[in-house]
Amino acid sequence: MSFNEQNKWTAEWIRCGWNPAVPYLRKSFSVDKMVATAVVRVTALGVCELRLNGGKVGDAQLLPGWTDYRKRVYFHSYDVTDRMNAGENVIGGIIAPGWFAGYFGPFGDKGYYGHDAWFSAELDIHYADGTAETICTDADWKGVEGPILSADLLMGETYDARRKIPGWDLPGFDDSAWGAVNTLDPHEQLPAFIEPFPGEAVKTVAECPTVAVTHPEPDRHVFDLGQNMVGVVRLKLNVSAGTEIVIKHGEMLNPDGTLYTENLRSAKAIDRYIAKGEGEEVWQPRFTFHGFRYVEVYGLPGEPSFDTVTGVVWMSGLQETAMFECSDEKVNQLFSNIQWGFRGNYLDVPTDCPQRDERLGWTGDTQIFIRSATYLADLRPFYNKWLVDLHDAQHENGGYPDMAPFMGRMGHGQAAWADAGIICPYVLWQAYGDLGFIRPWWNSMKKYMELISSDGNLHNGPDAVSYGDWLNIGEETPVPLIGLAYRAYDAHLMAEMASAMGESADELRFQSLEQSSRRLFKETFIEDEKIVVKTQTACALAIAMDLLEGNDYQKACDCLVKLLEKNKGYLSTGFVGTAYLCPALTKMGRSDLAVELVLNEGHPSWLYEVNNGATTIWERWNSWTKDNGFGDVGMNSFNHYAFGVVCEWMFESLAGIKPGSPGFRTLEVEPCLTNRFDFVKASYDSVAGPVSIHWKKKGAGYVVELETPVPATIRLPYLTETVNAGRHVFRVLPDDEETCQLSSTEAAGLTA
Repeated sequence: MSFNEQNKWTAEWIRCGWNPAVPYLRKSFSVDKMVATAVVRVTALGVCELRLNGGKVGDAQLLPGWTDYRKRVYFHSYDVTDRMNAGENVIGGIIAPGWFAGYFGPFGDKGYYGHDAWFSAELDIHYADGTAETICTDADWKGVEGPILSADLLMGETYDARRKIPGWDLPGFDDSAWGAVNTLDPHEQLPAFIEPFPGEAVKTVAECPTVAVTHPEPDRHVFDLGQNMVGVVRLKLNVSAGTEIVIKHGEMLNPDGTLYTENLRSAKAIDRYIAKGEGEEVWQPRFTFHGFRYVEVYGLPGEPSFDTVTGVVWMSGLQETAMFECSDEKVNQLFSNIQWGFRGNYLDVPTDCPQRDERLGWTGDTQIFIRSATYLADLRPFYNKWLVDLHDAQHENGGYPDMAPFMGRMGHGQAAWADAGIICPYVLWQAYGDLGFIRPWWNSMKKYMELISSDGNLHNGPDAVSYGDWLNIGEETPVPLIGLAYRAYDAHLMAEMASAMGESADELRFQSLEQSSRRLFKETFIEDEKIVVKTQTACALAIAMDLLEGNDYQKACDCLVKLLEKNKGYLSTGFVGTAYLCPALTKMGRSDLAVELVLNEGHPSWLYEVNNGATTIWERWNSWTKDNGFGDVGMNSFNHYAFGVVCEWMFESLAGIKPGSPGFRTLEVEPCLTNRFDFVKASYDSVAGPVSIHWKKKGAGYVVELETPVPATIRLPYLTETVNAGRHVFRVLPDDEETCQLSSTEAAGLTA
C-alpha cells in the first residue's frame, strides 16, 4: 500500500555494512504491463541520492534535508513515469551520515541523532489496466560498500575511483556478489512523522571558475575561485591509477600564500580522490559541502590548468528577486557580499556560517536578517519548512530556542534569539501578504508571549540570560533592557497580526501588553529624566522600535548622535544593534549619519572588509586587520550574514522602497537623496509585481524614476503624492516650488 492511499509510510529503513564506506543499495524488478504513472518517494536518516535505471532522480543535493529526526523526517516525490522500462528495472540508493549520524551538532559532535545512516523509498506504479503495485525498501534489497570510502558534512568525502561499479543501477547487472541489507529494528526510535517536504531542496545554483593558481610550496597548488562560496569543487584531471589527490578548502590565505584553516576548528573540510587512471576523470563530492574561496590541492603531477578545479555553488533553490546598483563601486561590492553571504547560509536552514564545525540554525541571526533576505529572494518555500523546525524546537513552557533545529546549546527564551518566533512570521506576512505564515503557529506564539510577560522570566527579567548584543565593540547593553525592548516590539507585532486575523480579543490584549512593556523599558532606559543606558544599541532599539514618545524620544535621538560623534562616526553595535542602527538614524531624520556609516572605510565598517578583499560578510568587524592579522580562531567566520542586515536599509531607505501594506499591495517610496551618491538603482520582484527605482543627481537637484505595479505613496523633499501603478518621474530641486512630477515628454528628456 502506498503513502497516498493510506497516509502512512510502509517502506522499511535499510542499509548495509557498518564501516565508514558509503553503502550502495539496489533492487531489480520487472514491469510487464503498460505503465500509466509511476511516482517514487524517497527519504533517509542521513543524506541520500536516489537512482533509477542508470541515472540520478531529480537535481537536488543532500536529500531529504535537515530536521529534528526525533520528531519528523521529510520525503521527496518524483514522477518517473517516463523512466520506466518494459521488462527489468532497477531502483537504487546511496546514503551517507549527513546531519543525522555525521560529525554535526554543537560544534562538531558525531552522531547527535543516530549512529548510522538509513535509506527508505517506495515506488508506486499504476498500470493502464487499472492495477497497481508498490516497490518498497525491504529485506529483499541488496547492498555493497562502494567507491565512496567516507563522507561527512564537516570532514569531507573520499572517493576511490578504482572501486567504481559500472552499471550497478542498470538492468542486466550481476549483483550476485552483493550482500543482504540490514533493516532497522522497528523498536528503535523512529521519527514520529514522515511527511512531504514543504520547502525548497538544495541545488546547484552557480559555478565559480578558477581565476588564479599559485604555488606556495612544491606539490601544493592553491586555486583561487575569486568568490567565497558554499558547495563543492568539480575536479578534472588525467593522472595515473592510484594517484591520490587531496583537496583542502579555506576562506583566506596565510601571509605565505598557504591556506588558512585555523578558523575551521575541528572541521577538516578535506576531500580526497584516488584516480582510476583511464584518461580524463571528472568528479565532485555528493555528500559534503564546504565554505571556501581557496582550494589547496596536493598530489597533482605537473602544472595544473585553471579548469582542474571549478567551484560548484549549492544553496536552497530559491528564486532571487533583488538588484541593487549605485555610483560607488565599493558599495556595489558590499551588496554582492551580502548576496553571497545569504546564498551561502540559506542551505536547507538559515545557518550562521557554512565552513566550520557549527553551521547551525541560530534564531538570532535569522530574525535579524530575515527582512533583508525577503528582498534578496522569494523565501516562501524555505520558511514553510523552517517554521516547522522552529516550532518542533519550542519548549513546553513556550520558549523558542536559540537554534532550530535545536541542538542542545544555551536553551530557550533568550532575548533577540527566541523572538524569531514572533518576528519571522510577521516579516513573512509583510513581505508576501500571506497569513498562512502566522495562523498555524498563533497559539504557540501566544504561549511565548505569556512566557516573556511572566514575573522573573529569563528573557527580560532582572536575571535575564542571553547572548546580548553579540560581538559589540566596547559598549555592553544590559540583557534585561534588550529583552524589554523586544517584549514591547513583539507585543506590537502581535497586536497587528491579531487585527489582520480578526482576533479582536487578542488584539486588545497585546495592545495592553505593548503599553505596559513600553513603560518598563522607559523605566529601565531613563532614570530621573536622564538616559542611563548610553549605548548605540540601546538608543537604536528605543528609536527604531518606537518605544518612547515626545521629549523622551528626542533624548534618545540626541544621545545616539552624541555616541556616534564620540566614536568618530563609527558604529560600536553588535548583531542586535546593527540591525536597527541605520533605520533608527533615518527615522529620526539623520539619514546623513546612516550614509556615513555605510561609506566609512576604517575599522569597524562594511567597506573596511571590502577594502581588504572580502567577497562575503564577516562574522567580526576584525576577523582580519592589517595590524593584527586574523582574529580569534574560536569564532572567526568569513561568511556570516548577520552584519549584512544593512541590506534592509539599502532597499528601504537609500533606494526608498518598502511595502505600504502586507504583500506590497501598496508601496511606500521615500529615497534618501544624498550628494554622496551620483545615482542609486534598485529593483525587487515583489509578489504584487516588479518594483524599481532609479534616482540620480541632475544639475542642482535630482531626478527620481519609479516603476510600481501598485498604488504608491512617494515622499520627496517638499512633496508627498500618491500615484497609481505605472512609471512616474519626479524632479527635485533645492527650491521647494520646483519639486514635481513630470509629464512623459519632460521625463523623456531628463531620464534619457
